Amino acid sequence: MSKSLLRFRGWCLVGLLLSVYATYVELRAEKDADYVAMCDLSPKISCTAVFTSNYGKGFGLTQHFTSWSPPNGVLGIGFYMLLLLMAPPRHRPLAWLQLILCFASNLLSVYLAYLLYFVLEDLCVVCVSIYVVNFFCLWESWQIYKLLWPSDAKVFSKAQNGFDKNK
Repeated sequence: MSKSLLRFRGWCLVGLLLSVYATYVELRAEKDADYVAMCDLSPKISCTAVFTSNYGKGFGLTQHFTSWSPPNGVLGIGFYMLLLLMAPPRHRPLAWLQLILCFASNLLSVYLAYLLYFVLEDLCVVCVSIYVVNFFCLWESWQIYKLLWPSDAKVFSKAQNGFDKNK
């Protein structure tokens, strides 16, 4: 098993644990208004404030299209479990899908970071940690893709060199 695959699985596991914690904090805060999470360090450094905001469910997007708005943490749990189930990708389209999903999660991270800083004017330690995890998942999925499926040009070049040696 390649080191990239092990690192990828490790980052997915960290993302899964962070998502479980985010879900726990949100659900607990909804039931108990006096709950203070470990990630609530000050009024402006509070993950509870972020998780219980309008953007803490369905990324603040689903409310415009449907009544279904699951907590972001629940969506993260599903996402990281899917990535773990897809690793290692055994087919090129599956590796490509894994890479695209990781790229999309980074785009979503940029959107959420914008909301965090400019709209909510808060700092969420768990959120920023998830953004970092998403970046490293993208990086490692790219490394896995390159390792498992080199470009056709490289394969053709290697085959051509093999034929030339047989002459």
